Amino acid sequence: MLKKMPICNYLMPVQHDPVASGVTGKGIPHGQAHVNRSAQPKHCCPVTLQKMSAPASTSSPRRSSRILKRTSQVSKNTTKPTGQPHRSRVMKNKPRPHCTTNAGPLYLRVNRRFLRILPATTAAQPNPQSFPPLPDTTGNLNVIIANLPDLRPFTGDTVDWLIKVARLIFEPLGTSSLYTFTTESLEWWLDREMEPMLWRLVVQGEQLRATIYEFRPNNNIPITLTRKSLHHMRSMTTNTSAPQATAFSGALLRRDQSCIVTQYTGRRVLAASHLLPRRLGDLGVQSVIQRFTGPSTIVDRYDPALGVSLFLSLDAYVDTYEMGFWTNGPDQYVIHSFIDEPLNIHGGDLSQNEQALHGHQIALHTHDPSVALPLVGVFNWHYLQCVLKKFSTPAYQAIGNIQYFSLPFRTRDDNDDESDVDFDDDRNVANPPYPSYLWELSELRACQHLEAVERNHAITTWNSGVSVP
Repeated sequence: MLKKMPICNYLMPVQHDPVASGVTGKGIPHGQAHVNRSAQPKHCCPVTLQKMSAPASTSSPRRSSRILKRTSQVSKNTTKPTGQPHRSRVMKNKPRPHCTTNAGPLYLRVNRRFLRILPATTAAQPNPQSFPPLPDTTGNLNVIIANLPDLRPFTGDTVDWLIKVARLIFEPLGTSSLYTFTTESLEWWLDREMEPMLWRLVVQGEQLRATIYEFRPNNNIPITLTRKSLHHMRSMTTNTSAPQATAFSGALLRRDQSCIVTQYTGRRVLAASHLLPRRLGDLGVQSVIQRFTGPSTIVDRYDPALGVSLFLSLDAYVDTYEMGFWTNGPDQYVIHSFIDEPLNIHGGDLSQNEQALHGHQIALHTHDPSVALPLVGVFNWHYLQCVLKKFSTPAYQAIGNIQYFSLPFRTRDDNDDESDVDFDDDRNVANPPYPSYLWELSELRACQHLEAVERNHAITTWNSGVSVP
């Protein structure tokens, strides 16, 4: 009696090449739609295959002529293996797909060959004409580097915030765009220049990712960076500027009638807040307005369209670029706090059931049509200063002449006859000369009270020891 052979010995799987085996659109070789047994994997169990397809006769089974013919074709068309597969040689020259994450650092950069050179500024020339880039300039300038979770409170989930901020930095009234890479990795491109064929345009509404975003000006026209304001303290009102300051405050009170954030109406707790610092000077203010709003009728730093009425503590945050106004529509804004600690809408520590300052929405209204509301470009400039203070890189801050020119300013420590106010004058209370003024004033008054108590106690003790003759 003939011995049965395992079915796997004569039904070897055939690896069908799409060309050599004549595979149809459905993946079935021509003429073999009914011979599915040949497609069984090589490691199938012999017992199972015997049950499925073992011949009924006891004679040795014969191979199908079609299978033999097809096997012969495969053998003839199979190329001999070489030292390195042809596929590997092709993939070696192809860029690898990139992968971005929702965590890690985000980079906003620009190629240095597009940056015009900033000259030094003076009081007479606060915004002098910049010079063209030097020939053969290469490399990238990272303007912002920040972890994506740190940006989320300001950006949300899309790239829209970043696109707008990038334009405010590089081209406030322009329409240039951002690009990001489509191949390789962030580490690969970090120190490499952009290759247009391997980068794509970033469009509004797409998801913000931890990756590299590069600003590319339209038509590769060189651009001028927006300068950074080193406004750390407020200047005091002097006898020469007092009339202008009084007119500025009066106009804001007529127009706003209350704090635009808290709606407080008491004059003693309101400040006439300058969104563009006075120390920029009239010419400096005009250059900012020209860059961020275009042609304007504003001619000096005391124009009411440059300020808003704010609660005293909020004014201190605005003055030091720790609170900004994000445009949310015509005369509508969202308050963004750039302080790490959560604050309430009055500028104090946030407690339970209190309204948070960050994310608070406001709408501006005028109660005096003769006094114009601030221009959106003014809010944009101030907001950008908040962003640059918190997120700009040392490389950006080290750019030559990147700071605005600032006029000399006074503090309460200056002893000058030009100052027309005492430290605790009501005008300083209503318009603090620097952020910590109100706290220092409170400390001063507490010390004065303590000294008075101790002096009275000493006098009482001395009187008790005096004998009456």
